[in-house]
Order: sequence, then C-alpha cells, then structure tokens
Amino acid sequence: MKKLISIFAILSISALFFSCKTIKYIPEDKTAAQIIQMGQNCVSVSDYISAEFCYTTVLDRFGTDPSIFAEAKYELGHTYLRQRKYDKAYSTFNELLDIYDAYGTALPGAYKKLCNIGLSQIPEKRLKELEAKNSERQ
Repeated sequence: MKKLISIFAILSISALFFSCKTIKYIPEDKTAAQIIQMGQNCVSVSDYISAEFCYTTVLDRFGTDPSIFAEAKYELGHTYLRQRKYDKAYSTFNELLDIYDAYGTALPGAYKKLCNIGLSQIPEKRLKELEAKNSERQ
C-alpha cells in the first residue's frame, strides 16, 4: 500500500511539472469543451499564459455561441483573479455581467453568479479603487 501511495505521489508531482507546457497552438479540431478543459488544466498548474491562450482561443473560435462565450469569459476572468490581476479580473467579470444585463435569458445563469463571487474575492480596498476608476470613465 505504501508503495502504491509513493507511486501515486510521484506521478502527481510529475503531472504538475510536465502536464501543461506553454501552449502555443491548439488544433482546429478541438471542441470548445476540450479547449476550456485544457485551460483549466493549465490554471491548476499555474500556467496562466497557456490558460489565457486557451480561453481567448475559445472566444475567437466559438464566441458566437452565448453559452460558450459566457463560460470562456468567466474562466478568463477567473484566471486573472488567480494571478491577482484584479483590474483585468474586474473588467472581465463586469463585461460579462453587462452582457447578462442585456441578454441574460440567452446565457447560462451560473456564470452570472460566479462573476459576482469572483468580484467579491477582489480585496475590498482594491475593489473600491476599481469601482471609483470605472465610475470616472462613465
């Protein structure tokens, strides 16, 4: 049993280091779900450059489908949040929330809730700064 646990631990550590080399190309035959999963795998090993590439690829290739757009946009915002790029996370989440305000019935409701949760995870002081900056622009 100890041997099995040791092997599993070694495989898990190996997967963290080698599972997501920087992605520079995504084959055209990959579905949106496959590419989003690739992005999520990259986020799980802190390869945020590849994750951003995956999510922007989904938006470019499949962004006309409202449900795919919402998922990819949320995942992109979540990736920014994980990197503490609060300004990008804030604008990405708010862009998606604005789309919900205009076309909410065409989009899956879960991502609206997740965007609000994401915004609540931005430190309060930084969130106030971003909100003030945003209201100055309008």
